[in-house]
Amino acid sequence: MPTTEEYKMSKHADIVNEQYNHKESNFVSLQTRITEAFKLAPKFEAQLEAVVEEFKRRNKDNWSSFSEMELVQAIPVDFSKILIDSTMQRPLNMRHVLKILNYFSQTMVMPIQVYKEGDNYIAWDGQHTSIALYLILTKVFGELQANTMIPVNIYPVKQKLEIRRNFILLNGDAKEKLDFIDTYRQMVYGAIIDNSDDPIWQDTAKINDLLKDAGLFATHEKFGDERESGAFTLLADTIMTKKLEKRKDVDVTRMFAKYWVYINEERPVQAKEARMLYEYFDACFKDGLKVDDKYLLDFALFCKEYFEANWSETGSFWSKAKLSYETWYKKANPEEFEENGLKGFTTEPRFGVPFLIAQIKKSTKLKTPKYKHLYAVDKKDLW
Repeated sequence: MPTTEEYKMSKHADIVNEQYNHKESNFVSLQTRITEAFKLAPKFEAQLEAVVEEFKRRNKDNWSSFSEMELVQAIPVDFSKILIDSTMQRPLNMRHVLKILNYFSQTMVMPIQVYKEGDNYIAWDGQHTSIALYLILTKVFGELQANTMIPVNIYPVKQKLEIRRNFILLNGDAKEKLDFIDTYRQMVYGAIIDNSDDPIWQDTAKINDLLKDAGLFATHEKFGDERESGAFTLLADTIMTKKLEKRKDVDVTRMFAKYWVYINEERPVQAKEARMLYEYFDACFKDGLKVDDKYLLDFALFCKEYFEANWSETGSFWSKAKLSYETWYKKANPEEFEENGLKGFTTEPRFGVPFLIAQIKKSTKLKTPKYKHLYAVDKKDLW
């Protein structure tokens, strides 16, 4: 039976992955958006209180009410009519909201990008600006949303897929840039809600399902849940890449997700673990190796037996790999080593994968992929 703490941690992955279960738009108020953010990362609630008090102190001679602020002139609409589509916007980044409040200037406020939905205005860009203004209105001045006007740009666009693509394209240098996690989430939602036939978006949704089934969830440290069990933060060069057409195949994530199930650990995914194993499994995929459940179970048991499946910087795997590389380096570059010591070793796949393959060959019957070895592993340096 899982302990209370283990159950709590596993539930966090369920909470995050539940967000992708919406099959249509999910409109929520600004206050609801804030409440949801605090639910995922409660630590920001106390930080917000401190920032609000500092805002009051810093601006006590500037404004005594929200209406005294001179915001950009655009179409004014009732603040209480602004809603967020949680499937369209990136998750609320409270760190960014607190940063806006700390460095707030009325001349930096840009109109909220909205489209009409009945009597309401759905913000498809400008979520963090809306939230910051809402907090100033309610927390600083203690005023109500109703009958308070806020500047917006109203777009006559109702095609969700078009808006979603605009959201990705328009978030450039002038705004908080989209991280890999933001692009990832938009692709998942685009495939699920907008029925996008884009193969990259469809693949991303499949990847998300694989992570969910393994008790994993894609996230970023800006959301404050990177230490929760199952947190997968290293999307770059594993699930995602800047050149999306060169991304790793969905099957590589299947291999990693099944490996994660078999090691049966309640912790976040280690960065070097993700980078190493995606590199290794990608090599297996490119070689056409049969990496089925039996292979992955044996592989997971091997990792547990030899180094406790610990891929962290200080884990025994890297200590052993470094000694192996140092042995080779001394022989290959004796004069350089004598003068400057060990150079070029870093705990990354290009050194780790050759060592891993050599150890697998010695200790198991598993087939291993071809891989460009940057150094020769001496069998005496293996376990």
